[in-house]
Amino acid sequence: MNLDFKLNELRVREGDHIFNTTTLDPYGFYDRSHLEVLSNLKEENKIESMTLSPGQTINGSVVFQVNSLYNESFLLMYNKTPISSASFEKSIEALRMAEHFNYSTVFGIPPYSEETYDLNSEGAPLFCSWVNRSVFEFFNKADSEDVMKPSPYSPDGISWTKIIYALEVKPERNMTTLPVKNSDSYTYSLLVVDDTGEELINTPEIEKIAFLRNGTYKHYSRNYQDIPQLNLTNHTFVRTSFERSYGTHMNVCVSINNQNLILDDDLNAILVRYSDGGYHFV
Repeated sequence: MNLDFKLNELRVREGDHIFNTTTLDPYGFYDRSHLEVLSNLKEENKIESMTLSPGQTINGSVVFQVNSLYNESFLLMYNKTPISSASFEKSIEALRMAEHFNYSTVFGIPPYSEETYDLNSEGAPLFCSWVNRSVFEFFNKADSEDVMKPSPYSPDGISWTKIIYALEVKPERNMTTLPVKNSDSYTYSLLVVDDTGEELINTPEIEKIAFLRNGTYKHYSRNYQDIPQLNLTNHTFVRTSFERSYGTHMNVCVSINNQNLILDDDLNAILVRYSDGGYHFV
């Protein structure tokens, strides 16, 4: 007997609130190819209503518009039947760990300059080296306050801000890390694939990368030929992307970050990587 899968009967419960699937495209509006989370989501298969044969499975993404980034009370339901998922619980733990991870402890680099930044001052723009929840909240609060102040450098006296902060988690994956020589023969890309062949990371943007070996982090760069090949079993993959745009009609600051963590069962970060970039237009 075939099963008629109806997408509109798939729901998320958060306490007393029920959320249905939505046609909202959370990444179509933010078509940012340089933000790895959004560009990766855009390529994923989107599940639709369909008829499933016995033993048939489907893989893909479903969109719910909920009230919080994540919540331990979330419960996935089909019609009125709860769907338990140990993978979802692992994902929540991994997201919480990733959002509090301090990259300074690995790389010794602060997330941003300690100097006070004002777009209308003569100081240098404040760009992020790396991002976690506290860094995001710092800029979200600071920029929201600054846009309320009149700007003498804008014709209409108005400044503006936009922040994109996105996280993606894939639990229980068997992964292999590989260095791949680039066409210039001098630099290397980082390639991480799972046992299905899906490329979780394939990028030359590895300004900072470290592997946990024997209790300590060993640092590598894209110029190293000895980036290790690791076979990782049942690990969790987390990707973070961040874009902050702030400015006036005549003065714009853009900060871009992409980051990865690979976590073991004890939530130890086995691989830590970030890339950053900033642009200042006057």
